[in-house]
Amino acid sequence: MKTSFLLFLLTGATAAFGQGLINFGNNFSGEFRAPIYGPDPANPTLSLSGQSSIGTPPGSTAYGGPLLQGTQYIMALYAGPASVTDPALLTLVTMETFRTAAGNVLPAGLVLTMPDLEIPGVPTGFPAKLEVRVWDVLSGGDFASATVRGRSGLFLSQLLGPYPSGPFTTPDSTGWTSFNIFVVPEPRTPALAVLGVALLLIFRHRPRLWSPQRFALTLYRNELLSQVASNTGRHSFFDHQRGNGVSE
Repeated sequence: MKTSFLLFLLTGATAAFGQGLINFGNNFSGEFRAPIYGPDPANPTLSLSGQSSIGTPPGSTAYGGPLLQGTQYIMALYAGPASVTDPALLTLVTMETFRTAAGNVLPAGLVLTMPDLEIPGVPTGFPAKLEVRVWDVLSGGDFASATVRGRSGLFLSQLLGPYPSGPFTTPDSTGWTSFNIFVVPEPRTPALAVLGVALLLIFRHRPRLWSPQRFALTLYRNELLSQVASNTGRHSFFDHQRGNGVSE
């Protein structure tokens, strides 16, 4: 009942105020900059996040990988209502490739800003739950299937705009930090070995018939064979070696 009422309020707010808008990117002059980095060549499975020295505001996180450049890499914005706590429930809003540079310098690591993007299911004047995801398209067609990828983690936007009578304007997608993409580790051999041992123990400890049970079943089957013999005039017995009835 309470959930239905909240959904009704949200639907009514969306209809009254319109779909909320946001400016998406990772570089807003003088306000925010969060470059994205490639895998660390010395440790490709290492996942890092945090502002580097060229971020705004600057930080102390040192990335071993280069700044991402070109169409091989995709940055995507996923969004949903502020109540969302499971990233799987967010909706893909937009995707963009990376800018290029003559070397490992800015504007590499950045994407062009996309203004006034509608956030599904979130009206103006309300915050949205967001996540930035990046992947190498050579490793997979989307984020879920890619084996080289990274993500910002969930964060909350400012109040979405534009509000019909003010005071809200369209906010920028700030509130997160730089991160790198990395090679998603495959299941390790020790883990597979442990699983194999566990399965072996399960099969070895399956319930088996006790000897008395097996003996009783043998007697019962022999009795059935004897009845058949009396009706057919043929002598039958149970062959314990072959496990079947034999007639002579």
